[in-house]
Amino acid sequence: MGLKNSVETVMRSPPVTALFSDSVSSVIEKMITNNIGAVVVMSGGNPVGIITERDIIEKVVRSNRDPSKIRAEEIMSSPLISVEADKTLKDALTLMRDKKIRRLGVTRKGKLVGIITERRVLDALASH
Repeated sequence: MGLKNSVETVMRSPPVTALFSDSVSSVIEKMITNNIGAVVVMSGGNPVGIITERDIIEKVVRSNRDPSKIRAEEIMSSPLISVEADKTLKDALTLMRDKKIRRLGVTRKGKLVGIITERRVLDALASH
């Protein structure tokens, strides 16, 4: 697998999502259950942001807030930066580096179909 392979070959699909009105404690449960480090936040069927482990540590844990009393939209990073599924892994890495982020939503014709992480891309490149 090289840098020319498409994003959809290594994306996680379907992406694990939460509603913008969900409590942060339910988002944490989804992360633990699915063994993942980020959840895409949806509103009206569209991705509006992302919550990562880092968001939870910085915006909830450090300030001693109760995750059951905070809504996802209050701590999410927004907007969700996305890449089209047919783009190359190199395109995805370049976008991540430009935006200084480690995760991208993956879309097909504007519809969210997956999520790709820097770790998955690098693992895919290293294993071939």
